[in-house]
Amino acid sequence: MKVEFTFDKEQIQQHGYTVDAVRQTILRGFAAKGLCCVSADDPMTFMGRGRKEDFSNIWAILMALLRTDWFPKFAASCTWYDDDGTQEDVLSQAWKVSG
Repeated sequence: MKVEFTFDKEQIQQHGYTVDAVRQTILRGFAAKGLCCVSADDPMTFMGRGRKEDFSNIWAILMALLRTDWFPKFAASCTWYDDDGTQEDVLSQAWKVSG
């Protein structure tokens, strides 16, 4: 399983941030759960390490990101790929979790 992110650089800059700052924020969240960053470039990609808690940890991070004010604005795409080949557009679910 993996999740890939791309970012809207113009939106990020318009709000006074840098793409690197956004990437570092996301990286810290995944690193805190022991998840692997396999690409820090576009697309920024994280993978599970084969542990049974990887699935729930990845989705906890994704749901937390969707609840922020900034992530849905700054992400151009966020796609979940399951081990069985299915994929899911995570950003399309932002409306379900936003306050």
